[in-house]
Amino acid sequence: MKVTTKKTLSRLVKTSIAATLFFSSASAFYEIGLGDVSAASAVNHTSINLKPFWTKTVGNPNKINTRATLLKNDLYYTVGNTYNAFDALTGKTRWTVQASAVSQTVTDGQSVWFTDAKGQLLKLNAKSGKLQWKVQTQVSPKKGERYSNFSLHLADGVIYVGDEYGLTAYHASNGKVKWKTKSNNHGFNLLQTGDMLVVSTTISGALTTSGLQGIEAKSGKVKWTLTDGNHQDILFSDGQTLYSRDESRGIDAGYAANIDEIRLSNGTVKATRSYIPVDFVEMQSASDVVSDGDYFYVIGKYDDEQKQAVISRFPVDGRSDDEPDKTYTFDAPVLEWSFENQDGVAYVSLNKGKQIALDTNSGKTLASVHYKGNPLSTIVGQDVIIVQHGANFSGVEVTSSANRP
Repeated sequence: MKVTTKKTLSRLVKTSIAATLFFSSASAFYEIGLGDVSAASAVNHTSINLKPFWTKTVGNPNKINTRATLLKNDLYYTVGNTYNAFDALTGKTRWTVQASAVSQTVTDGQSVWFTDAKGQLLKLNAKSGKLQWKVQTQVSPKKGERYSNFSLHLADGVIYVGDEYGLTAYHASNGKVKWKTKSNNHGFNLLQTGDMLVVSTTISGALTTSGLQGIEAKSGKVKWTLTDGNHQDILFSDGQTLYSRDESRGIDAGYAANIDEIRLSNGTVKATRSYIPVDFVEMQSASDVVSDGDYFYVIGKYDDEQKQAVISRFPVDGRSDDEPDKTYTFDAPVLEWSFENQDGVAYVSLNKGKQIALDTNSGKTLASVHYKGNPLSTIVGQDVIIVQHGANFSGVEVTSSANRP
């Protein structure tokens, strides 16, 4: 099977932690040389850079709100009860409002939407922060409790909110409910492809797993439910087929990664791609699987005996049980593997603060920096990535201004 249609990607950019206290000099890093990687023929990415051009001290990282969003070059995050809009290219706060976001932020460029600790969905003017409207979601937390949000998605003038009630669609213009589908723990992950919403949901039984549902975006009608396997990770869709990792666990012989090809029309599994045979699934299965729509990257667990982590790349149009076409070896556990776009560059976070920009086709390290302090999540934006390390987070201009279109 050769994927030629436009792909809808999921999980390529990961949210991170952010807070503001004050600027400090960008001194909490040093350059390093990293990684033995197998491959050949490098792509020219001379503008790639990982040196921070600003760094902030954020205090105790255990007390920072972890729901931050980097949209293009605009960072939105909460510190305490203050919601901030921050220009990550200039390193300056654009505006603040009194609110505590507990979801990611979504925007159409003119407005921003998020849910707060009170269970309200808010719409603010993106330039000024002025409140345009707020509505109570289907969940009203009790006194002393905080509202929990699982997912927030904006498409075609509709805001989709996943929470403990289920999945609710709101008109983005006025906050009125369009439809709602009650299902506890609904929508941990959500991907929209065409007129179909695919969401992961918890299935309780003898063993708690994650299933998938296909929901008609226009009406909220559940078109299909997939309960076989454990499908919390939604990788991508080519418009006809959905690719999801089946992370079933057990002690029998199996594979480090199993990826199901699922028909979007009815939720049936067409085929399963199984990669990297292992004898003991729980101990040897992959720590993660990510995709850029052209390849699957199987993130291997760190091998304490070999003192290395191996990442294996498999073409999306390859066959089950194939050998990887590329492997990448690192001397520390891989915490994240993220993509800015489909240009073949991956941004890799390693344990102990190592950050790498990697040409995935050649295996060449394009740039590398070692941040002091325990590494936390990294957010990839348009021209900037945000790296959090210990009590600091830094802005990195990954594309020089001279090379921007």
